[in-house]
Amino acid sequence: MSVESIVVAPKDMPASRHVEAADRRIEVDFEEASAIPPDQLPGILEQAGADAAHLGYQGQPEMFELASAAEKADVAVVGTDLDVLGALTDQTTIWAAAERSHVRTVHDAEDTRRPREIGVLVAADSHGETTAIAECDRSLSTAEHALIHETPSPELLFRSDGAAFRMALFESARRLAAELRYAGLLEVKFHIDPLGLFWVSGVKIGLPRHHTLIEMVTGVDLVALQLRIASGEPIPEELETIEPQGHALDVSILALDQHDAVVSSYSVAPAPQGRFRATSSATVGLPLPADDRPLIAKLTAHAPIRHRALLSMDRMLAEMRVEPFSTNVQGLRRILSDHAFRAGQYDNESVSRFATG
Repeated sequence: MSVESIVVAPKDMPASRHVEAADRRIEVDFEEASAIPPDQLPGILEQAGADAAHLGYQGQPEMFELASAAEKADVAVVGTDLDVLGALTDQTTIWAAAERSHVRTVHDAEDTRRPREIGVLVAADSHGETTAIAECDRSLSTAEHALIHETPSPELLFRSDGAAFRMALFESARRLAAELRYAGLLEVKFHIDPLGLFWVSGVKIGLPRHHTLIEMVTGVDLVALQLRIASGEPIPEELETIEPQGHALDVSILALDQHDAVVSSYSVAPAPQGRFRATSSATVGLPLPADDRPLIAKLTAHAPIRHRALLSMDRMLAEMRVEPFSTNVQGLRRILSDHAFRAGQYDNESVSRFATG
């Protein structure tokens, strides 16, 4: 896209992965273990001569302060609308927007035990257009981390009315997104009960950490899409007609101990291009970045059918090496080999059973 990328890094720190990937580096005097001080951001942006700031993945606690600082510096913020971000901190805002768009919420539900949790990624532009891109099953999560995502959701894949159900989810997500009047990417999260009823459980704006999953089945570069929307372009017409291809899943590799240890080795097995992707900020010779810990990497596998994607992911997990950490790799492999998981029969209470299975 001919867009120069400038990364902000702590002063006198060795170059980590994200620093090496950027076109330019600006060093700032702050502790690696903490976020960039918001009061320094306007000066950083001025020094960089930046036209825009991308603040990272959705849901980061410091996002609001950084977005406020960037706005004060009169710099466009990619993927984060300050007004919407502030409004979403109050759950009643989501319930009110859902009511106006005629979408049920968990606030209305009497019983949502053992639900599936499915997120629908929506793109919205500044011209009032919205489109749902793909869904992602995020049921296998702990309070802190999503362990496994997959798309399409097995809940929809194995339902006789899966296509119609997906259309209903997408339309509800699109209407809610339009009601929030936000330009960018947002994920509308739904709870789906065993009877097939669904309710909105939350909304997050910005780039999801599992963006690689969506990119592999759609072929859409979501960061490029964010940049185009932020610059005022309409949603590309081809996005409306994209049909996701194949099946993809991603897993989160977590350090179970020694979170501040220096990475002594990190490797993933070679795999066919377009079928596997490893996203990691682990750099040999450096500790894990403080704002990623205990996340070491996200691995994404893509194949024409779900079973092949599962087998591919299991092989990559078996051959992955990262030291000196104990990791959750064996636990992930146990989930992948579980008969219920392979049959797509799981919900948001299944993690604990798989862990002991």
